[in-house]
Amino acid sequence: MVRWGLAKEVFAGEGGMKDLGVVVAVRNEEKSIGRVLHALDEQSLRPVELVVVNDGSTDQTLAVLKMNSEEVHFKTTVVTLPFHSKSLVGRPELARVFNSGLTVLRERSPPLDYVMILGGDHVLPPYYVERIIERMEEDERLAVASGWITNEPFWENAPRGSSMVVRAEFWERAGKMLYPVTYGWESWVYLKAMQMGYHTRSFKDIPTSISRRTNLTKGVLYGRAMYALGYDWIYAVGRSFLVARKSPRASVQMLAGYLDHRGVTRLDVSSYLGAEQRRMILRRASKMLIHPSG
Repeated sequence: MVRWGLAKEVFAGEGGMKDLGVVVAVRNEEKSIGRVLHALDEQSLRPVELVVVNDGSTDQTLAVLKMNSEEVHFKTTVVTLPFHSKSLVGRPELARVFNSGLTVLRERSPPLDYVMILGGDHVLPPYYVERIIERMEEDERLAVASGWITNEPFWENAPRGSSMVVRAEFWERAGKMLYPVTYGWESWVYLKAMQMGYHTRSFKDIPTSISRRTNLTKGVLYGRAMYALGYDWIYAVGRSFLVARKSPRASVQMLAGYLDHRGVTRLDVSSYLGAEQRRMILRRASKMLIHPSG
């Protein structure tokens, strides 16, 4: 583990000092990681520490990180993991990668107020952190929040994984500020918050963009995640049909992954989510029966 730079400024909120830590996972991101670091440095409310998990990069990612870390105003810690050949996108192993960075932030003293998860290609606009945390400070029950990634689906109560800001106190209570290492780990954070009675929000008026769009080619993995999270079968079928508009093949793969879930561990939010989805299905069915033309 390598630490570069010192935090030259503190993260100050209206109600006192508010410290934000950021975890970024990178794998061969030499072309984008410098821009990601500088975008964080240009935030109107800066983080106090950034942990970059270098997941076995074979390009110049590490050299780019070292060079750019000398130019930013926060501490940069780099955790380098061994090389592996397969992509971890959509797999439980990626949770372990992020946990390597979250463990560093958990050990920080004094404890953080907020934690943000960020992708290695996600360049944030300079107002992003300030606007998100302002809204979280206005609502003390808002535990997980994000903006909207343009040209991606938008669900008001489902914050996106990259650029997601989490209240550290909640995450520590919910899971020791670590992801569960199983399918569905990324969505678990906001679903756990909802299960515990917290609020979650995605704000469409705080847009961001990423250089790589969400990959639908690993539909089987997303289907397994739906099973792990406790998706009701009707809801799972509906979600797959929505995906079919863009990729019929991915839709079939998602259903296959949901049905063939051998070895998949169900998360502790599964009963909560399944019950919520069944209630939603019943509400919609009731409305259709009462107002069939509406």
